Amino acid sequence: MTWNQLHKEQEEVFIQLKRIEKLNKQKENLTEQLTHIKREIDNYNLELKEIRKKLQHLDSFSFINLIQSWTGKQEELRAQKIDKAAILELKMNEAEKMKEDLTNDLVLTTSELQKSDQQKLNNKLELLIAKKQIWLKEFEPDKALKLQQLEEEELNCSKLKIEIEEARATGKDAIRILSSTLKVLDSASNYSTWDTFLGGGLLATHLKHEKIDESKNKMHQAQIALQRFKNELLDIQEMSTRHLTINTDGFVKFADYFFDDIFSAWSTHTKITSSKEHISRVLSDVRNTILKIEQKLQLVEQKQIELIKQKNSILMLNK
Repeated sequence: MTWNQLHKEQEEVFIQLKRIEKLNKQKENLTEQLTHIKREIDNYNLELKEIRKKLQHLDSFSFINLIQSWTGKQEELRAQKIDKAAILELKMNEAEKMKEDLTNDLVLTTSELQKSDQQKLNNKLELLIAKKQIWLKEFEPDKALKLQQLEEEELNCSKLKIEIEEARATGKDAIRILSSTLKVLDSASNYSTWDTFLGGGLLATHLKHEKIDESKNKMHQAQIALQRFKNELLDIQEMSTRHLTINTDGFVKFADYFFDDIFSAWSTHTKITSSKEHISRVLSDVRNTILKIEQKLQLVEQKQIELIKQKNSILMLNK
């Protein structure tokens, strides 16, 4: 078996082992994210429980409640509590959807891990390394160390290239969903303008809330897409912290912003407008991040070509 054949086999096994390593890290991240989202759901439930208690207290007889009902204060307090409860329910529903998606991702990741035989791959890798050492002793003993260093760098480049390509694909998926979300919000904003400022009537109100419901679903799709993109970027950063620094703080957890104070007519219109602006900023961030990782991909590909040339020069394989 030639050196290049041995290297090709080693590269295939190496990539499979790195895939297992990535899946284990993803499993760990998804488990942490699920723990966090479950804690959020528990907190929302506690807040809703407290609001229900306060609403029951407002309904019960007391002289303070009686005075507040004369002044209209009681109805104002009731409206505030109901609005807050409705917003909490929206946030809790979004958290439940996120929990479901993260759980599905965890199931898929665990399933793929269970199908992998890490020990078998490790054994195969050790055998290939041993065969390469025998080859080096026989043909190129004085160049063995340099050749091994070059090949280690080449393998790491191959792995990083795969990670960048996967992150780019996930990022483009996020862009597609964010763009779609923006279109739905545009439509909701148009109906909101008609209803709020031009007196659109029942039809406009119905269509506006229909579009808001659609927007909520799109917001969730965008949020899970951004979470997946962020997870892919973390894999790249772990492999390339010196050369690639990406701030992902603005990528996730923006749906809450859309849900706050969305129930009054004026607030609905202004909140939709603000959400559109926020999504536009996130879209710009994602596009800029994809440009960054594409630039990194070019550097990795150039490095790969350089390493192959050096390796072939040592092996006198001027191909």
